[in-house]
Amino acid sequence: MTPITKHQSRLGVEVLRGCNLSYLTDIESRELKESLWKHGVVVVRQQHLTANQLGEFSRKTFGDFMFGYSKTKTLDPDISPDLQSQGVYILGNPKGLTETPVGKFAWEWHHDKDGVPGTEGLDMNALYVVMLYGVEVPPEGVNGQPHTTEFLDMIEAYNNLEHQHQQQLEQMQMYHSPPVFSKSSNDVPKKVHPIVSTHKVTGKKGLYLGSDTAIAVGMEDRPEEAKRFWQDLFATVLDCTPVYSHVWQPGDIIFWDNSQVMHRGRPYDATKYKRIALRLGVVDKA
Repeated sequence: MTPITKHQSRLGVEVLRGCNLSYLTDIESRELKESLWKHGVVVVRQQHLTANQLGEFSRKTFGDFMFGYSKTKTLDPDISPDLQSQGVYILGNPKGLTETPVGKFAWEWHHDKDGVPGTEGLDMNALYVVMLYGVEVPPEGVNGQPHTTEFLDMIEAYNNLEHQHQQQLEQMQMYHSPPVFSKSSNDVPKKVHPIVSTHKVTGKKGLYLGSDTAIAVGMEDRPEEAKRFWQDLFATVLDCTPVYSHVWQPGDIIFWDNSQVMHRGRPYDATKYKRIALRLGVVDKA
């Protein structure tokens, strides 16, 4: 396994070189998952899958517990059927150049939440895996640099905090609401979860911050204070944690474990370039 970048020791290793995800053996599936739990973010290159094939791979490898947005049976006639499947969400501008690409809300730092806050029996740090498949990739972002998605290692972030700060956060919890695009997003709060979580496979401690809509327990009636608390804590995380930037190539499928990392997409000029990415989220059956 070879790191994609040299500045980050753990996140972003390339796995299963030369493999077609539609035809993985059981041994290869286990290798993929073990690498994901170990590294938090992994990538498989040079894939050529339809949305249906991506869904079938996900069910075989991780299970049926998917959170998706495109659950309608009606296909969009303006988008290729190969890009459409239940549980698979299309990010970018698949219909052509536009000023409003789908997914701009993901350009802010966050843990993906989807249906986790409203699902009984699931912790916020459940083994919720998201895969993002770069079908068509713009050559550059708005900064003129290669198109990237950025990740923060929240286990490293916890380890880099001062011991006293670690102890303080271990005594605290946050309310987490559904994502901004959820129909039930007005039902706040939905779920309480510790700021410091223990990974369900590795047993390592890490931070779970959700997004800037999270409210620390005890600050429910002081929204401005709650917002400042989150922003100050996240600024500390950014200050002490290196950012891993995945540079996209067409055919990449990047996997991340939301209980270990935060991420954000980076802006691109959708009036100039086309971007098509297929997103699928699933809770691992293990």
